Amino acid sequence: MLLAVITVLGFVLRLTLSNQSFWLDEGASIMFGKLPTAQLIESIKTDFHPPLYYSLLHFWLPFADKLEWLIRLPFIILATATIPVLYHLCREIFSDKSRIPMLSALFLALNPLHIYYSQELRMYSLATLLVVLSWYFMIRKKYLLVSLINLLGFFTFYGVVFNHFSQIIFLFIQPPKKMVRTLATLIAPTALAFLFWWPVFSAQLSNGHYLTGALPGWQVLSGSLTFKSLALIPLKFILGRISLEPQKLYFLSGGIITSIFLIISGRAILIKKALPLWISLLTPLVTGSLVSLKTPILGYWRFLFILPFFLALLAAGVESLPKTVFLGTVAWVCGVFLFANLYFWNNPRFQREDWRGLNAFLAGKNGLMMIAFPYKFAPLYFYTGDTRYLPLETSSYTQKPLLKTEFEETATSASSFYYLDYLADITDSERSGLQTLSQFGLKQIGVYNFNNLGQLYEFRRL
Repeated sequence: MLLAVITVLGFVLRLTLSNQSFWLDEGASIMFGKLPTAQLIESIKTDFHPPLYYSLLHFWLPFADKLEWLIRLPFIILATATIPVLYHLCREIFSDKSRIPMLSALFLALNPLHIYYSQELRMYSLATLLVVLSWYFMIRKKYLLVSLINLLGFFTFYGVVFNHFSQIIFLFIQPPKKMVRTLATLIAPTALAFLFWWPVFSAQLSNGHYLTGALPGWQVLSGSLTFKSLALIPLKFILGRISLEPQKLYFLSGGIITSIFLIISGRAILIKKALPLWISLLTPLVTGSLVSLKTPILGYWRFLFILPFFLALLAAGVESLPKTVFLGTVAWVCGVFLFANLYFWNNPRFQREDWRGLNAFLAGKNGLMMIAFPYKFAPLYFYTGDTRYLPLETSSYTQKPLLKTEFEETATSASSFYYLDYLADITDSERSGLQTLSQFGLKQIGVYNFNNLGQLYEFRRL
C-alpha cells in the first residue's frame, strides 16, 4: 500500500508543469516522430540517437493532438514506473524486511532531476526504466530477459551500453554456473543487431564529429572531460536543474549538500549486498570519462540511467545510520528534494524554452525572422505560424554574407522584421548578422525576451 502511495505521489509530481512549451531537443523529437517509419532511419543519420523512442512517439502523436502534456503523458507514465521497479530491484538485493527498497522508491519519487526528465520528450527516462528493469532480472538470473531488455535499451539510447559493461563485470565478480553461455546470451543479440545497424551509427558518428568540429562551443555543452562536468553529475543528481546566483554561492552550498549526500551513500560500501549497485553506478561513470577523452559525452543528463542506483545507495547509507538520526536524515533528504522542486517550479528561468510564447507573440504580424543558424529551429515546426524565417548561417555553421537582393526577395510584403539571437553565442558570438541589418534600411524599435531563448530584436523599415 505504501509503495502505491509513493508511486502515485511520484506521478503527480511528474505531471506538475508538464504543459510547458517544447524546447529545441523536444522539437527535434517531434520532427523525427512525425516521419514515416521508412523515412525515419535515413533521417536520424543527422541525429545521434537510435530509433526506438522516436518510433514510439510516432504512434502516439496522432492521438495527442497539439497538447504538450498529453504528448508527454505516456512517457511520464513509463518514467513513473521506474519507482516500483527500483523498489523490487532493491527488495531482491536486500530482502523484503529491509527499509532500503521503500526508501529508494521514496527518494526516486521526489528526486527533482528524475522528475524533470520524466517530462522531457526525450529518451533518457525510458532508457532509465529499461536499465533498472534489466538489473532486476539480472539479480533474479533471468538472463534471456536481461538480454532482450538490453537490446531495447541500446536502441533507445546508445549510452546504456555502459550498463552492459557493468553487468559483464558483475558476472565476472559473481560468476554463474554456465559463464560462457550466460555471457553469450547477454552480448549476442545486441552485438548482432549493432552489426546490422553499423552503417547508420557510422553516419551519425561522422555527423557528430563534424558538428563539434564546426562549433567548438557545442563540445563544451556536450560534456567534455573536465572537473566541472564530473562535479555537475552528483550535484544535478541531487538538486536537479536549479541554480543559484551568484554562481559561487551555488557551488559552495551545492558542494556542501553534495558532500553530505556522498558521505551518507558512501556508508553503503560496508554493505556487501550493495555490490551490484556500486558496479552499476561507477562503471558507466568511469567508462564515460574514458570515452570523453575522445568524444564529449559527460553531460549529466546522459547518465540519468544511473541515478536510481545512486539513490538506492543513498537509501542503504541512510538505513545504516543509528536510529537516533535515521528519521531526521530521511526528512532532510526529502526536504532537499522538495526544496529543489519548489524552487524550480517558482522560477521560470530554470524551465524550458518558451517557443510557444514566441510563436504567440509573432502571430498575425506578417513578420520575417532572421536567425543565427543554418536551419529553422525544430520547435517552430510544431508551433506553426505565419512568420517566415531567414537563416543567416550556412550549412557549415559559418556566417554568410546577406545580399540585398536575397533580403529583398525574402522580405517581400513583410511589415515587421526580427532577429533572434538564440544559439548566437555558439554560431555568431560577434553578432555580425545582427549588425548587418542596418545596411538594409532597417531601424531597431524594440527588444523582447522569451524564457531561455535569448533576445528578440524587432526592426521596421526607415
